[in-house]
Amino acid sequence: MTIDARAIWQELFIELTRLISVAKDSADRAHEAATDKEAVAENKYDTRGLEASYLAHGQQERMAQCIEDNALFNELYQNRQLIDEITLGSIVSLESREGVRHVLIGPSAGGIKVQWNEIEVLVITPQSPLGAQLLGKMVDDEVVLTIGDNIHHYDVVAID
Repeated sequence: MTIDARAIWQELFIELTRLISVAKDSADRAHEAATDKEAVAENKYDTRGLEASYLAHGQQERMAQCIEDNALFNELYQNRQLIDEITLGSIVSLESREGVRHVLIGPSAGGIKVQWNEIEVLVITPQSPLGAQLLGKMVDDEVVLTIGDNIHHYDVVAID
C-alpha cells in the first residue's frame, strides 16, 4: 500500500490541534484550581495553593509547547521539498524482519502517532537514535540500530 503523504500530514495537523485543545483545557482547569478560594493557605504548612500554581505553570508551558510544535510542523510542511534523501519532514517507510513501519522525521513532538487507513506513522526527531541514522539516507540504504543487546536492521523502502 502506498502512502498518501498529504493525508498523513493532514492527520498530523488534526492530532496536533487536538493536543493543543487538551493542553489548553488542562491549563484552564489548573489555573482555576490555583486561583480558587479553596487554594488559599490555612496555615504555613498548607501548600495546596502553591502546588496548584506549579501545576498551572506546567500546564501553561505544555500548551505553549504544543502550539510551538504545531507552528514548526506547519512551517516544515509549507517549505518541504521532495528529494531523494531523507531530511526533516520526510515520511520514511522502513522494512525489517518485523515488517514495514513508517516514520515522519519531525522537528519536535517525537512519539506522536497518526493513523491513515491501516497505516500508522510515528513521529521521530533527529535527536532519536533512529532519526539520527536516517537523515541523509536514500531508498535501498540500510540502517543498523543497536538498542541495548538488540540489533535492528531496517531497509529504507520509500521516502515521501
